[in-house]
Amino acid sequence: MIIAMIAAKAAEKLLRLFGRGATTLPGRIALALKRNILERLARGVKVIMITGTNGKTTSARMIEEGLKESGKSYFMNRSGANLITGITTAFILNSTLFGRCRKEYAIIECDENALKKVSVYIDAQILLVTNVFRDQLDRYGEVTSTLSAIETGAKNMKNCVLVLNADDPLTYSLYVLENRHYSYGVSIPLQMGGRSDSDYCVFCRSRYKYRYKTYSHLGDFYCEECGYHRERPDFSADALIDADAEHSTVFVNLNGKSEVLRINLGGAYNIYNAIGAAAVLTLLGIDAKTVESSLAGFAGAFGRMEDFGKVKMLLVKNPAGFTQTMNYIYPLNIKNLIFVLNDKAADGRDVSWIWDADLRISENVENIYTFGIRSGDMALRLKYEGYDPKIIADYEEFYALCDEENTVIIPTYTAMMALRPYLAQKYNKEEFWK
Repeated sequence: MIIAMIAAKAAEKLLRLFGRGATTLPGRIALALKRNILERLARGVKVIMITGTNGKTTSARMIEEGLKESGKSYFMNRSGANLITGITTAFILNSTLFGRCRKEYAIIECDENALKKVSVYIDAQILLVTNVFRDQLDRYGEVTSTLSAIETGAKNMKNCVLVLNADDPLTYSLYVLENRHYSYGVSIPLQMGGRSDSDYCVFCRSRYKYRYKTYSHLGDFYCEECGYHRERPDFSADALIDADAEHSTVFVNLNGKSEVLRINLGGAYNIYNAIGAAAVLTLLGIDAKTVESSLAGFAGAFGRMEDFGKVKMLLVKNPAGFTQTMNYIYPLNIKNLIFVLNDKAADGRDVSWIWDADLRISENVENIYTFGIRSGDMALRLKYEGYDPKIIADYEEFYALCDEENTVIIPTYTAMMALRPYLAQKYNKEEFWK
């Protein structure tokens, strides 16, 4: 144990000396030397785990804001390194050489497929499941495979409380497990569009019907054949008071208590992220005033609706998220709209998912560009929608566009990770791992 910790911490010091993030290598070294080290490191720590296709990082950062404001002692895998190596690294960096964690709480963002392995070693106090969408078919397979992986993880963590998205028929089906559970949702017919990734009942395979939808397959669903349906959520957004590109204000029910929440981010999907985070914080005993204050002050997670002076960056990685990002930017006045598409392992080698997103661009956009490894594929996709994008030739041209007002960048994950350091340095923002 001590040898593994010394080796991992030495690797972290060396990497930091060279200005690297040290987000996964220390964990990889420790796991090679002691396979079950994570079980020892997590012992006695109150772990809040967040998984699901979309919204993990933003939800985790919202929960962090609440714990910070309430004065709790915590750490998180802030960099978004959400496989077992990154999660182990986060525990190592916050533990003594003898494996004793220095913090009371751990906020852990966990990849859906990695949850099967991580849950063998960590029995979380709370597991927040955001949603299940089609995502990187070459890595995750279809949505049923993702749901099965999350189900396995939840079963492994027999003592954890599940916080489930009641509007997602896939996610909410986990209520049948033995774990105690709570639900959250949006009881507002937002009708934000998007292709459904779950048309048929997970229990009897009959087609769902809806009283209303919020977006994609989320909404007030029911199955006429077996009776499976959306329950009234324990935590819900019941009315939209006002909303613009920068924020939303909603009237909410927090497990029987009515409140008004101001969410310091635009976009319908961020209402879901905020309600899920509010549910977790409430279950942890954080008072409503602190929950409200933390969500009102939250400034966004790295790369997810992040502002850099004249530039706004919005990460996309699957059809549902891409569609809702396009809905969010539709009313904005944009001079340069830049799509950056990569196909590295973390993005998914198969980029066919871009054809399943609804790409509606308003007349408020002056110029459309594509960049990245698969810039040609993105340009072709846009041409089929009737637009005439220009392919950016090199980084020099890209950086010049970033000097212009009202520039919006929509990158995939590895593109965001490559481009963000330049913007962070230019606008004096912290590195993603800090």
